[in-house]
Amino acid sequence: MYVGAPSDANEYEVYEVDGIKVYVSPFVDTRDGLKIYLSGFGMFKNLAVASGY
Repeated sequence: MYVGAPSDANEYEVYEVDGIKVYVSPFVDTRDGLKIYLSGFGMFKNLAVASGY
C-alpha cells in the first residue's frame, strides 16, 4: 500500500470510500471485499488494508 495516487491511474480500479480514493491493482482479488482500517496507536497510526475479511 502506498500513499498518494499512482503515476498511471489507468492501470488501477478506483473506489471512493468516505471521501478517500483507493486505487486497487487489477491483480488484487476484491470479490470478497476489502477493509481499510487504522492500525497502531497514538502518533504511530497507519492505514492498513485487508482482503477477504
